[in-house]
Amino acid sequence: MTGIIGAMPEEVAMFKDSMEISGTVEYARMTFYRGVLKGQDVVLLHSGVGKVNAAIGTQIMIDRFDVQQILFTGLAGSLVPYLSRGDVVVSNYVVQYDFDLTAFGRRHGELPNTGRMIEADPRLVKFTCFGFDDIFKYEKDSPKLVVGTIVSGDRFVSDKRKIEWLQREFGAVATEMEGAAVGYTCFLNDVPFVVLRTISDSADDEAASDFEQSLHNASENSFRIVSSILEVMSYRSEVAE
Repeated sequence: MTGIIGAMPEEVAMFKDSMEISGTVEYARMTFYRGVLKGQDVVLLHSGVGKVNAAIGTQIMIDRFDVQQILFTGLAGSLVPYLSRGDVVVSNYVVQYDFDLTAFGRRHGELPNTGRMIEADPRLVKFTCFGFDDIFKYEKDSPKLVVGTIVSGDRFVSDKRKIEWLQREFGAVATEMEGAAVGYTCFLNDVPFVVLRTISDSADDEAASDFEQSLHNASENSFRIVSSILEVMSYRSEVAE
C-alpha cells in the first residue's frame, strides 16, 4: 500500500479522479480514499495546509492503512535562482526550519535525539527521478529536475531576506509548509518517504499571485510523475512474482 498526500484539494484532485476508489473513511476530520491507481493499492489524503495537519494525516495513514511508503506532493517556492516556475524538486533531505532550540545551544531545525536533517528514502528518490525522465525526457521546453533539501515551516515565505537565510542556513533549494513534518513522522515510524514539489513561485513579493497561477499546471506535473512512479512499482512487482 502506497500513501499519497497533498496539502490542498487541487493538489490531489487528479489522483482522486483517476483512482478506482474502493472506499472512503474519515479520521480526525480528514477523508482518506482507498483504491487502485496505476495497478498499485493506494490511499489518498488531502491533509490541509501546515505541519500539524500533515503530521496528523501521516500518522493516521501509517496506523490505519499499514502503508509501506508515503509520497508527499504539491507546490513549493524556489530558494535558488536556477529554479523557475514549473521546475521539479525531489527531496533528499527535509528540515523544519522554524524549529528553534538555539537558546539551548542547538542549530536551527535541530531536534533532540533526532538531529537536523531527515533523509528521504534513496529508493523512492531514484524512482521519482526515473518517473520524471519517463514523462519529460523528450518533451520540448521540459522543466528542470533538482534533487535537494526542502525546508518546511508554518509560514508562507515571501521575503527576500528570509529566502537568503533559508538557502544559506540549510543549503535548501525549495520551501513549503508540510514536507518535513511528513518526513519526521515517517522517520519515527520507519516508513520510507519522499517529497516531490513543483515550483510555483520564487518565494518573493509576488509569491502569492504566482502560487495561484501555477496551481493547476504544477499539480498536473506532480500527478504525471507520481503515476509513472506507481507504474514502475507495479512492473517491478510483476517481475518479482
